[in-house]
Amino acid sequence: MRTGGYILSVVLGVIAAVSCAPSRYILDVEMRHPSKAGVDLTGKNVTVVYGQDGVYPNDLFLESMADGFAWNLKDRYKESAGEVNVCSLRSAENYANRDSMLNLVVETGADVVFLLDKIAISGSSFSFVIKCYDSMYQADKLQLFSGNSVADTASGNEQIKNQGWETGKTIAAAFEPQWKHEQYSLYYFDSSDWYTALEKADAFDWKAAIDIWMNMLQSHDKLRCACASYNIATACYMMGDYHLASQWLDNADQLAELLVSDGLRKRINARIG
Repeated sequence: MRTGGYILSVVLGVIAAVSCAPSRYILDVEMRHPSKAGVDLTGKNVTVVYGQDGVYPNDLFLESMADGFAWNLKDRYKESAGEVNVCSLRSAENYANRDSMLNLVVETGADVVFLLDKIAISGSSFSFVIKCYDSMYQADKLQLFSGNSVADTASGNEQIKNQGWETGKTIAAAFEPQWKHEQYSLYYFDSSDWYTALEKADAFDWKAAIDIWMNMLQSHDKLRCACASYNIATACYMMGDYHLASQWLDNADQLAELLVSDGLRKRINARIG
């Protein structure tokens, strides 16, 4: 989630007419989504593995391609992903199915493994196959990506390495996170504690906002408790804890029928898969 570029539809400190019904605070946010390839590396340790078959210049090209691929992933995800490492295999032929890739995950200690395999170079054109196994992906399957491209004709080790690096960076773009503009609602009532919680949410200090909303659950008013539970669900979603967000939304739905509950439910389920 980006902490900039959002617009608030209400101004804190400006109090409208007193009402027993809750009001809605609309927050515009740039949210991180999985890559175009459907792979989400948020919060995961990644290892990029490349095979070495003793074929020149393929091995040299592939080594630099792995380095460029890993560098771009780390640059694009920054602190939202874990470690991004690179290692080599003497041969990648034995890693052709889900079970063998799972073994590679265990060997490297990563959550996600990309295996750069079967690089074929012919003049200025080349083809590639990338295998991806995400041990945290609920579908629990091996994903295959392949493609063809053209590079400048390279002669000499430095040129080959440069071409491999740039190729890896380019291919990694398909695995970069996407950013989408979205609107989220928070409920509030006309009192100072509700406005203080909104100020914390405005600053993306979700933990502080949750502490305030948790105190509101002591109320005997079911509607206020439902609104506080809904807001906590939204905060958990923003912090990436989608299962906990679902539980808090369940609690809100049991207490009262809230207009925007279904929309948040769909977003949570989409993240959980």
